[in-house]
Amino acid sequence: MKYVRIPASRVGALIGPGGKTKRKLEELSGCDISIDSDEGLFEIIKGNEKDALKNLQVINTAKAIGRGFSPEIAYQLLEMEYYFEIVDIRDYVGRSKKRLGTVRGRLIGRGGKTRHIIEDMTGCNLAIQGHTVCIISDLEGLEAAKVAISMVLSGSEHGSVYKYLESFRRRLH
Repeated sequence: MKYVRIPASRVGALIGPGGKTKRKLEELSGCDISIDSDEGLFEIIKGNEKDALKNLQVINTAKAIGRGFSPEIAYQLLEMEYYFEIVDIRDYVGRSKKRLGTVRGRLIGRGGKTRHIIEDMTGCNLAIQGHTVCIISDLEGLEAAKVAISMVLSGSEHGSVYKYLESFRRRLH
């Protein structure tokens, strides 16, 4: 894949002030990229020929910024040990908008508490927007965050989720 669509509301974040984010993406990935702000299209014009993986990493980085991550957090995806995953909340709640809002609220928690606990305990970064939860993390944290998110989305008590996260933390140390 050489291109990805970005929501119009996030194109500015992808370009950055005076094109700063776009230039940094090109510099870090070794790719030449084009961003069509009218269409919301992020495209690799000339890929990195020495490291083909960078092409995929820069697409994931653009997707992450499009999903609500700050460029600083998304740049981690240009490193080998970071991964990007998108979880569709609709896989758990179906098409009901009301249910989607309720479950998304449970995942964020009062004042963002649940989201912060998942991030702190797993070392991941989350972006919760629309019907998706996006995760940027190293491999260990990614698996634990996916389990915790799945537990919340499936209706587990928050206490059970926190206990799981604490046991994950103990296994790490």
